[in-house]
Formats: sequence, structure tokens, C-alpha cells
Amino acid sequence: MNTEWRYAWSKPTVLGDLKTHIQDFYVEEQLGFEPDDKGEFCYVFIEKQGVNTDFLAKRLAEITGIAPNKVTYSGVKDRHACTRQWFCLHVLNQEADFSAIQDAFREPESVRVIAQLRHSKKLRTGAHLSNRFVIRLREVVGDLDELEGRLNLIKQGGVPNYYGPQRFGINGNNLHHGKGFVLKGRQSRRKLPKTESFWLSAIRSWCFNEALSDQVENGMWSRLCDGDIAQFQHKHEQFRVKEIGALMHLNVIRGEISPVLPLISEGWEAGTGPLREAAIKSSLTESMDLVNALIAFDLSRDSRLARLVPMNMAWELLRDNEGSAQLIVEFSLPKGCFATSVLREMIDFTDKSAEKHHESIDRQ
Repeated sequence: MNTEWRYAWSKPTVLGDLKTHIQDFYVEEQLGFEPDDKGEFCYVFIEKQGVNTDFLAKRLAEITGIAPNKVTYSGVKDRHACTRQWFCLHVLNQEADFSAIQDAFREPESVRVIAQLRHSKKLRTGAHLSNRFVIRLREVVGDLDELEGRLNLIKQGGVPNYYGPQRFGINGNNLHHGKGFVLKGRQSRRKLPKTESFWLSAIRSWCFNEALSDQVENGMWSRLCDGDIAQFQHKHEQFRVKEIGALMHLNVIRGEISPVLPLISEGWEAGTGPLREAAIKSSLTESMDLVNALIAFDLSRDSRLARLVPMNMAWELLRDNEGSAQLIVEFSLPKGCFATSVLREMIDFTDKSAEKHHESIDRQ
């Protein structure tokens, strides 16, 4: 299955290394609300390195003596990075003691508690607002003026909001297994186990990327058509495009409004306009057996922005006298968006962590 999707601004020619060191990739979860410091749930803000989010949640349960299902988190964070995220423990009236958590891990793994607060509501999956990234790319070589131009272009015009390669697994394994699983059809009404859910999600995401890639080629990804569903970049508010006036054109040019693409589900066609519906069907013509099988899983209606414009983006190029440089870039992305989808438009990078490990997840 294809995983080489089109670039909005042509493939970068500048080369660089990503994640040479764990500290080169920093992610901080931004809840979008403040815990109210009361109630039966304990929110703990943790900095971790080299540790899987789900594994850490289980260790928190073990240390505090509660059941694993009493520990929740909003998003999965990269194991091969320095990340800060919130965990929620349902501990009723007891005071959770995390003093032993640091001793539960050994180098290169590390865990540190940053803050601990009470809150009246449970932290649920996808509850956070965004993620802030600070990324250092090393051994950057090539035309640095071209790189500066790309950075300015991305800041203003955004990038295609592709699902990142992490969604599809090592060497596309989630796609390979997912295709067979989906085409076989749902065998029972039982709740899908986590692995099968990953496979299902990978196939749905692949359909989105395939359609988006074609719209990058014809320019539809960053413009509105009559009947489209559109969304403000940094809000969840969506609306049907009935008339495209001057002000809306201006907002599109500024990157403030973009079209959304529906994810495949029963009745997905209602989630867009006629022109974009036809374009999606054309993109998936050769995969209609997969699309129809996917629909049979009774997936919930959902959609995703076609264009991703990084928030609060800034950067610094550190040049040396030996022909290479370092790039430090900072930006925030809404939950569910991938930093690698931004980086791929900037620079042709080599993920150095992939040479040492067998998993990589930078998604929220």
C-alpha cells in the first residue's frame, strides 16, 4: 500500500538528523484548562524520557495501590523524546505518594513529577487542547536560504494534515495486518482489542491520506469549494460553506480557515460538498473494496482538517564553520496532529531513534 504522499511545497533538499539525543525532541501537553484543585481525582504532571505512556500509567497504579483502570491519560506521547503530560488517578480521599516513582526507572529511562493537583472531573482520552513541540535537528546541510524560505512558507501557509508514519506501524505493519483484518469483515459484536483497533484506525487514516495527497496535487487541500465543510484552524467550530466572499477568501489565505475531509464511515458523503466528495471517491476508486469493508464496521462520523497551520511557530538556525548547522524549531499543534507532518515539509530528515529502537510515536 502506498505511503509516499505528495508534498505541498515540493520535497525538501536540505538534510538533517532528528532525535540524535532524546532531549532533541521535547513535547509538552497543554490541557486547555486548569485543574480546580478539588475533587476525587489526582492529576499529576510528569516529565518522562525513554518511557512508554501506557507502561508509566501501569507503574503509577502499582505505586499508589490502585487498579490500572483507575489511571487515565489524554494522549500518548513519544517514548523516544523528553515529554511532559498529565495523568489522572482516581484515588478518592487518599493522598497519592509518588516519591518512589523516580527510583522505579533506570537510565536512559527517567521520570520526574512536575506538579500534583486535585480535580473534580476524570481526565479522558483526547481531553487536552494541544501539544507544544521544541525540536532540534542536527547535522543540517544544504541551502539554508531555501530552508529559511520553507520555514516562512509553512508558518503562513501550513502543511497537509497527514497522519504520520507512526500511525501505520514499523515498515507499515499496521497497514499490512489492517488490510487483511478489515477485508475479512467484523466477526462479532465484541469490543475490539487494542491491536485490532490500531489496525482499523490505520486503514481509515490511510484512506484519508490517499485522498488528501491527491488534493495536494490539484490544490484543493488549501482552498474552499461550494458545499464544503470548513473549520477554523484553532477552534473546533465547523460550518457549511454556502458562499465564498472576500472576507472568507482572506481568512483562507491567512490560514485561519481550511476545508475538512470526512473520515470513512457510513454516510461520510454528507461530511463534505459535491466537488470534494467526487475527488475523494476518485482517489479511492481502486480501493473501494477496502472502503466498503471499512464502512461495515459502523465507525462513528468524524472529520479532519485538510490543512495544518502550526501555532506560535518560531525557529533559530545555528550555523557553524564546518558546512553544517542546527535548526531549533518551536510550534504548537492541535491534539491528534503529527509533528512529523510539519517536519517533512521543512527538511529531509533521518530519524536517528529509529536506528536504536523498534517503535516511534510522536502523536498526541
